[in-house]
Amino acid sequence: MSSPPDIETSASRSGQRLLWAALIVATALVVALGWQVGRLRDDQQWLVDRVTQPYVGMYVPRVALQSLDGRARELGQPPGDSQVVFFFTTTCPHCRASLPQLKLAASQLQAASGGGAELIGVAFASPEQTRRYADEHGLDFPLIAHDDRRTSALFRARKVPSLLVIGRDGRVRYQHVGAINSKQTLQELLRAVRPASPSRAAVQAAVAAPAVPR
Repeated sequence: MSSPPDIETSASRSGQRLLWAALIVATALVVALGWQVGRLRDDQQWLVDRVTQPYVGMYVPRVALQSLDGRARELGQPPGDSQVVFFFTTTCPHCRASLPQLKLAASQLQAASGGGAELIGVAFASPEQTRRYADEHGLDFPLIAHDDRRTSALFRARKVPSLLVIGRDGRVRYQHVGAINSKQTLQELLRAVRPASPSRAAVQAAVAAPAVPR
């Protein structure tokens, strides 16, 4: 005995509705899963960057070293308002390409900072290599020859060239990784060494501890 046509049609339509509903739910689950995987990747990259890259607001250690002129220097502890540290190697082409802008910054640093900033170059090389490099390129700011890679890890300077502006409080005010070959980078650097006003200090405090992405 066969079912009436209207009952079969109703059952078919009900099955189609259930199938479409199941497809919609499955699609929504796939989209949600993809979004969650993307967020997890972003969070993972954020954590990797925090461990390997310098960032504004980061505390740096104090490391006592000696420059090529025999003077005692302390990385991470500016004698004035700020300290500009340029990490480089003598064989890095991007470091070499950065020298014209770096020397220009050195000539304008005291005027921009009101006399409160110092520039130090840290070469991951031997003293002899560093001296030859300084003579070849006419570098007249203090240089430290220091081939201990633990220091580069402490300052997140695993990639060179790396430029940090460190404030009196031991925190990074500005960072740049890669070649310094634009006027914009130079202007950003000179702005970072300006004496901090109360309003600027408040802004720096606000960005010192960036929120973890959610």
